[in-house]
Amino acid sequence: MRNDNQRARIAVAAVFAVHGAVAGSMATRVPWLQDHLGLDPAALGIALFCPAVGAFIAMPMSGRLVHRLGGRAATRILLALWCAALALPSQAPGFAPLCAIFLAYGAAAGMCDVTMNAQGVIVERRLGRSVMSGLHGMWSVGSLAGAGIGVVAA
Repeated sequence: MRNDNQRARIAVAAVFAVHGAVAGSMATRVPWLQDHLGLDPAALGIALFCPAVGAFIAMPMSGRLVHRLGGRAATRILLALWCAALALPSQAPGFAPLCAIFLAYGAAAGMCDVTMNAQGVIVERRLGRSVMSGLHGMWSVGSLAGAGIGVVAA
């Protein structure tokens, strides 16, 4: 049982790290998107508001998805969707498609955030101690790594 709990902790920590890496990587792409699409600061601000709107709208659906698929499956699917969504902004031909893409990106991010935190709570209960701060620390490590790789790529 102890081995299973440690594997679950490592798996959830990896999910947090990947989630952070996607966020960190996207942050490094914003200047290119602004330049590539010729966005003024107001248009860029509106586009960058869209992921929050997408997350706000979609997060309440996370519970239904977990209930239907189970927490682990829902987390895997949503993390894969969010990773895939990372490639879409660079394909946007203009402002309106970028906003739509960012809405979807935010929806996947927000729903994955809910499910991965729920999985973190399950791991905490199984371990009998708090590990959530460490999981969020892994998100930060992933974000730093994603941003670092994004800077080098840029």
